[in-house]
Amino acid sequence: MLTDANDIQADFLNAVMREREVVWVFLVNGIKLTGQLMSFEKYVLALQSPTSIQTIFKSAVSTVCESHFIEKPRTRDRPAMPRERQPARGHER
Repeated sequence: MLTDANDIQADFLNAVMREREVVWVFLVNGIKLTGQLMSFEKYVLALQSPTSIQTIFKSAVSTVCESHFIEKPRTRDRPAMPRERQPARGHER
């Protein structure tokens, strides 16, 4: 069964709109936008952030994904140098 790519895109965008998910929209220039998808059509997305509603051309979009928590390790929990790059113990130069 062949599925049109626009149907997959529309299905995903409709789902995040219906569930009022917070999404990340990554632009091709590297900027990350965060907000709720309010509407979309063939060429644009409408993204509502706490401060405004932005209209984004789909041609400027690299990726749209549901936001998620990214846990960063605390500095004291990780070594300054990866273990494989640390000098062997007992071997002095």
